[in-house]
Amino acid sequence: MVTYSQTSEVVAMYNENNSTSHTSETDSEGGTRTTEEETTNKEVIFTDENGASVPATQTIINPKIEGVIVTAEGANDADVKTNIIAAVEAVTGVPAHKIQVFSM
Repeated sequence: MVTYSQTSEVVAMYNENNSTSHTSETDSEGGTRTTEEETTNKEVIFTDENGASVPATQTIINPKIEGVIVTAEGANDADVKTNIIAAVEAVTGVPAHKIQVFSM
């Protein structure tokens, strides 16, 4: 059993348009006014899969593993238990103190 801190997160691809306009005005009395305007338009990109519009995926962020429990035959043997912990630690990156191994 593996416990996670959250669920997976899917990051969609976007079509982003940015525009900036600068306006500088001078009045008859010598005063000046400067205006700056920035516009951003961000839209999700969709693809057609089997006749359905599906958001295009940029990346999938996998959740952080918080802990692991393993049940295995032979886990009563200290060497087997140590090897299981080392294997789980190598594959998941979870520190050994967050891995529990029990005998079936």
